[in-house]
Amino acid sequence: MDIRITKAPAGGTIPAIPSKSAAHRIMIAAALSGLPLTQNLEGLSLDITATKECLEALFSRDRGHAPASLCCGESGSTLRFLLPVAGALGVDADLHCEGRLPDRPMEPFLEALAEHGCTVTGRTPKMIRGKLKPGTYRLPGNVSSQYVTGLLFALPLLEGDSRILVEGTLQSRPYIDLTLDVLAKAGIQVCEKTFGQGQKLAAEADGAETEGPGTVFEIRGGQKYMLPAEELDRIEGDWSNGAFWIVMDAMNRRMGAGEITCTGLDPASRQGDRAIVELIRRMEQADRNSAADGQGRRVEIDVSDIPDLVPAISAYACGRPAGAVTHIVGAERLRFKESDRLRAVTEILSGLGADITEEPAGLMIRGTKTLSGGEADSFGDHRIVMMAAAAACIAEQDIIIRGAEAVNKSYPGFFEDYRKLGGEVRELSEE
Repeated sequence: MDIRITKAPAGGTIPAIPSKSAAHRIMIAAALSGLPLTQNLEGLSLDITATKECLEALFSRDRGHAPASLCCGESGSTLRFLLPVAGALGVDADLHCEGRLPDRPMEPFLEALAEHGCTVTGRTPKMIRGKLKPGTYRLPGNVSSQYVTGLLFALPLLEGDSRILVEGTLQSRPYIDLTLDVLAKAGIQVCEKTFGQGQKLAAEADGAETEGPGTVFEIRGGQKYMLPAEELDRIEGDWSNGAFWIVMDAMNRRMGAGEITCTGLDPASRQGDRAIVELIRRMEQADRNSAADGQGRRVEIDVSDIPDLVPAISAYACGRPAGAVTHIVGAERLRFKESDRLRAVTEILSGLGADITEEPAGLMIRGTKTLSGGEADSFGDHRIVMMAAAAACIAEQDIIIRGAEAVNKSYPGFFEDYRKLGGEVRELSEE
């Protein structure tokens, strides 16, 4: 679907959609608690649909002895969360992945599973066979936090005790906190310990010794999931997608347009992407200081814990005044998202008139206050679509987005809500 945006949202109020990150986790805990997955989860996004259908396949009684067919779509969360769960349940599974998901690296994770009793075939796995065994699971801290989450869900199901040893600094920490919060609601106990630089972790049964920094999650085996059924109806609002409305509101205010309010976002949420509010405040304060003393202000933003905010931050950074610099660092893992997001953000915003430079692990964006507009390819990435749509708030001409249906991965109703706020969007096929 190719669309043309002729007018950005003028203002209004829109409710946040349920959090995709929270929904994945609540659904898994619910299924492991023996709860039915209620219909109110239908249609939230393609990723959530994938997790729901995969859980139904894992717990299907009609399968007999045939392997479960897990169609993960393009959802990295679905694949990485449920792969060890299948192993813990002893359910053989065939895995089907789409888009760039088969190309996203998973070697340390797959090696850990293979070392503990499962046979996993393929770089991005095609199938998993066997049953996980308890023990020490070692992972480097600079890989996806989704690996840790998957193991945190799976290891309480095993008969013996286990631990997850994360060597180095654990990235995307807020996502682990979100997982631990859901596990606690389901009655699952996890003991976390950290050891600092130069400290040594005592050798365990595997005979290995590790020098800090690092984090250990100790998980007792034989635990039972007991998530209260009402938690399925309490999925909080999504800060990752809500960030785009917050950015559009900030750009509208800068341009003298109407206010946009996104309701239902908990400021005390475990979701790390709530940081968008503070990041905008920092950039606005820097720009006020710049106006006062006549000098440009540089803001450096480390996104190692909040990588999904990069497209939203980048759109806002373009609207900062001339001389204002936004330096995004710690973003190397964005190379392996639904697109190479560092390259996609650079190409899209540059094509719309931005002054942006791609770096190996980040972006350098110099404010231009407005963008010229033009044409943007989605790169098949939902967050790139929303970034281009947000950029319309500061664009002088129309913006055309090719492949805008990619937004369905996380926010199928995005353009419907965009129109409710006064934005004007039409499909090119209708022109």
